[in-house]
Amino acid sequence: FSLGVLVLLAFLMVLLALVTILGNALVILAFIMDRNLRHRSNYYFLNLAISDFAVGAFCIPLYIPYVLTGTWHLGRGLCKTWLVMDYLLCSASVFNIVLISYDRFLSVTKAVSYRAQQGITSNPIIKMVAIWVFAFLLYCPAILFWEHVAGHSVV
Repeated sequence: FSLGVLVLLAFLMVLLALVTILGNALVILAFIMDRNLRHRSNYYFLNLAISDFAVGAFCIPLYIPYVLTGTWHLGRGLCKTWLVMDYLLCSASVFNIVLISYDRFLSVTKAVSYRAQQGITSNPIIKMVAIWVFAFLLYCPAILFWEHVAGHSVV
């Protein structure tokens, strides 16, 4: 890239990271400060805000030098950590959106039973933890153990 394009890319990516961090921090803060927001469906939005906040705080900043130079300069260990976190956090964000959509679907199509639903199956914490576990299991073992299985590393 030319110097002008590199400066523009760097500016836009830093801006993206800052807006991502600030926007999601405000969602998290609103949830913490306002007790009226603490109902089942908003826990899913909190979970989404946490994963997206981490993308803005960790994944995007580490990706900026790679985009600008075309080479990873931060070491093999941080590269693996970044890959694990990037796939984990982005997968968790997508799964949270799916869970929010499913929750909204149930609230519309089964409004009466949705409000009356109790017990372990409706517990948002269990669903939120399941999202993180599933997101981790989907990609992270392959990233962490690929070189042991394939006999070579691509990182």
